Amino acid sequence: MNIAFRILKTPLLILVLVIISSIINHRSSFSDAQVVYVSVDNGVYDFLERLSLKQVINLDDEVKPYSRVYIAQKLSEIRKHNEKLNNVETDELAFYLQEYKYEYEKLSPRQARTDNRQARTENGEITSRWFLYSYEDSLFNLKFSPIAGYGLSSEDGNSGHTRWVGASVFATYSDWFGLSFNIRDKGEFGENVDRNKYFSPLTGAWYKGAPNGIEYSDLRGGINFNWDWGSISLLKENIQWGHGKFGQLILSSKPPSYPYIRFSIKPVEWLRFTYIHGWLNSLVKDSSYTYYTYPGTISQRLVENYIPKYIAANLITVSPLNWLDVSAGNAIVYSGDLRPEFFIPFMFYKFLDHNTGRGNVNDGNGMMYFDVSVKYPANFQFYSTAFIDVTEVRNILSNDFKNTWVGFTLGGKSVNALIDNLDVTIEYTRLNPWVYEHKDEVTTYKHIKYYLGHWLGQNADQLRLQFDYQLLRGLKFKAFAERIRKGGLDEIYFAYKGMDKKDLPFLYSPLRTENRFGLDITYEYMHDLFLRGTFTYSDVSDEDIIRTQQFLLGKKSSFLLSLYYGL
Repeated sequence: MNIAFRILKTPLLILVLVIISSIINHRSSFSDAQVVYVSVDNGVYDFLERLSLKQVINLDDEVKPYSRVYIAQKLSEIRKHNEKLNNVETDELAFYLQEYKYEYEKLSPRQARTDNRQARTENGEITSRWFLYSYEDSLFNLKFSPIAGYGLSSEDGNSGHTRWVGASVFATYSDWFGLSFNIRDKGEFGENVDRNKYFSPLTGAWYKGAPNGIEYSDLRGGINFNWDWGSISLLKENIQWGHGKFGQLILSSKPPSYPYIRFSIKPVEWLRFTYIHGWLNSLVKDSSYTYYTYPGTISQRLVENYIPKYIAANLITVSPLNWLDVSAGNAIVYSGDLRPEFFIPFMFYKFLDHNTGRGNVNDGNGMMYFDVSVKYPANFQFYSTAFIDVTEVRNILSNDFKNTWVGFTLGGKSVNALIDNLDVTIEYTRLNPWVYEHKDEVTTYKHIKYYLGHWLGQNADQLRLQFDYQLLRGLKFKAFAERIRKGGLDEIYFAYKGMDKKDLPFLYSPLRTENRFGLDITYEYMHDLFLRGTFTYSDVSDEDIIRTQQFLLGKKSSFLLSLYYGL
C-alpha cells in the first residue's frame, strides 16, 4: 500500500473536500482576502513588530509566516494613525503599501479610494511596486520576479564567494484561493565554506559536493484556501512558532523547508489556533525497502529508502488584554504508518501513544510548550518560551529533575530607546541536556539532522545583546555582542538506561565556547534590491577536536559583502 493511498484513507481528504466545497458554494460569505504567505526573513516583519510595540496596532506574532493579506490589514491600520509615526516610519509605510497595494485595495476598496484621495494632496497616490511581470484584475492577480545574488567573503585569509539564482511567483484568485512558488539554486565556494551550519542560525541544507565548495537548492511554495475566520494550506515553507529574536524553541527556520498542512482559525478577536502536520526526512535507512536498479548489468545500483517520519503540532493563543498573549501547545514526532488521530488538530498527542504500545514502530516522541508575550508599557516587549521535552510530575514533586528535559528563552526589547529608531534587544536561551533527542533515532526532533526548534540544540545556551538603528528608509544598522556555549553530546543510551543513567550537569564537557561581536549594514535601494555588508569578530574554542571546522577556531575577523535581488 503506497503512501498516497494511505493518505486518502485519513480524515484529511474529507476535511479538504468539505472546505473546498464550502468555498465554492458560499463565496459571498467570505472576506476579500486571499492567503499567500510571506517569507519570514522579509523586512516587513520588523516594521510591523516595531509598530505593535508602540501600541499602534495589535499583532498576532507568535506564529509566522504571515499572509500578504494579513500584512495589508495591519498596514491599513497603521495608515489610520499616521500622526503616531516618525519620518522614517512614514516612509517605510509608504514603501510597504506599494508592495501590498493590490491586497490593501481588495480589503476595503472604499477606504482605499478615500486614502488615495487624501494621499494625492499629501505625498502622492499609492502606486504598485515594480515586478518583472504583473497582471491583476478584479478576480485574478499574478506577480513574477527574478531572484539573483552574489557575495564575497573573507575570514582571516580564507576567502570565498556565494551565488544564487532563481525566481518567485505568487497568484490569487477571487477571495478564497492563493498559491506561491519560490525556487533558487545556491552555491558556496572557497576556503571558508561552512558546510553544515550546525553552529549558525542560517537555514541548513541538504547539499551536494562541488569543485571547491557545495551546491544546493531551496524550493518553497504552497496552495491556500481560506474563509473569513480561517484557512487551510499545503505548504513547503520555513516556519517559526514562539517568541525569540535570535532563534525559536518550538519551531524555527533552521531546518530546510519541509511539506506540511497548516490549519489556522481565529473565530474571535481574543482566540486563535494553528495546527500543522508535516512530512520530515529521518535519514535513517529502511533495510526492508531496498532494491537494485538494472540488476545483473554494469549499471546495477542499490536504491535505498529512508524510514518515513512525521510531525503533528498545535498552538492555541489567548489574548485577554491587548498587550498580553499567552500560548500553549504540544507536538509529536512519529514514524511508521500515517496515523489518522494525528490529523485531528485539537488533540493532546503525547497521550495518544499510550494506545499504540510502548516501544513499537509507531511509538512517538511527544513534547509540550508554553509561550507568553507582554507588550507593556508602550515601546517595550517582554517574552518567554518554555519547551518541555520530557518530564515526570512524580519526580518533580520529589525534587528529582534527572528525567526533566527542558529549554527556555527569556527576552526583552525596547523600541525608540533614547532616540527615535534605535531598538535594543537582550535575550537568553538555555537548552538542557537531551532536549530535542529521543531513544529512537527516527523520532528525534529534527529534519535532515537539523533541529526543528532552536538551532543551538541540546546542552547549550546563548546570551545576546543587539542594537538596531534605522537612519532612513531601507538603511539599517545592526550591532551585536553574544556568547554561545555548547557542552558535550553523550550517548542517548545514558539518558534512559536504569542504573547506567547519568545525572549530567548542564554544559558538561567537552565544551565549545564562542564570543562574537559584529556589525551588519543593509540597504534596500528599491523593492527587493539589497546591498549588505557585515563585519564579525569571533573567538571560538572547542575541547572536541573534530566538532568545529578548523577555519572557524581561534580569534577571527570576517567580512561579507553581497548584492542581491529578491529575498
